[in-house]
Amino acid sequence: MLWLILSAVNALGYAICGFTDNYVTDVLFKAKKQESIKIFSGASYILTAIVLFSIFGIQDVGIGRMAWLLLSGILSSTASIPYYRALKSEETTTASIFLQLTPVIYLIADAVIFGDSISLMQMLGFFTVIMAPVVIMLSRRRKRARKLEFKAAGGFLLYVLLAAASGVITAHAGEGYEFTTTFSWFMLGRGVMDFIYYFSHPSWRQRFKYVSKHNGKRLYAALGISQLIFLFAEFAGRYALIIGTPALVSVVSNALEMILVFVLGIILSIIVPKFGREKLSRHIVIAHLVATILAVVGIVLLN
Repeated sequence: MLWLILSAVNALGYAICGFTDNYVTDVLFKAKKQESIKIFSGASYILTAIVLFSIFGIQDVGIGRMAWLLLSGILSSTASIPYYRALKSEETTTASIFLQLTPVIYLIADAVIFGDSISLMQMLGFFTVIMAPVVIMLSRRRKRARKLEFKAAGGFLLYVLLAAASGVITAHAGEGYEFTTTFSWFMLGRGVMDFIYYFSHPSWRQRFKYVSKHNGKRLYAALGISQLIFLFAEFAGRYALIIGTPALVSVVSNALEMILVFVLGIILSIIVPKFGREKLSRHIVIAHLVATILAVVGIVLLN
């Protein structure tokens, strides 16, 4: 039963982080250079790695494995750039639907790289999941809105590809080692790369300083809460995979996250419009509902 509770915590955490990301992007940064928050996330990731190394020690993983784990963090850091840019024109519900393509990428990677077979049921799930974002794109009635949808879809797809590559590398490079060791090197790689991206973009630094000056309290409150929730959700999800059946944990977490995002999107948009920020016109809500159902069914079939 504990794995089920942890899976629910993981799903709720990621759902909340999705809305927080959208709030930071559109409300605080006005969809301009929001990637600059990497200075904050980079510091938190490096600090987390240092704390974990201090508590659990530094396990010898060899230069090769260390390089792969650091690379997984670098890819994860890079993935966040197209993700934040795609959020400029998308709601949280739409974003979560596009991000459910991740299991599809994992399935393809396992088949191509590791020779795993794909069952007929998984193929059905593959096409069902793909239909979810297609429904969203076709629901846009205006030509300009549909064009923005396709542009955002490209950003989310790039994010999914990079994030999936990071996940595959982490899973195989960290095999046989303690979870805290694998997670620490991953966090260190991501944190350092976040710093590199931030300090190599003068416009990012200017934008972050400007937003910090004018909306400092709201910015740091949103980023701090989001980061804590993300780390807690990540820990819950990883631990659930250890004590539960991985396939079942994956199904519950992904499916529940989709449902929570859809429900929270409607509730928050009514109660706290600046935070929910979902378009609640009838045809869009119906399109999101249909896409959510397709994504959930597809995820169940994939696993």
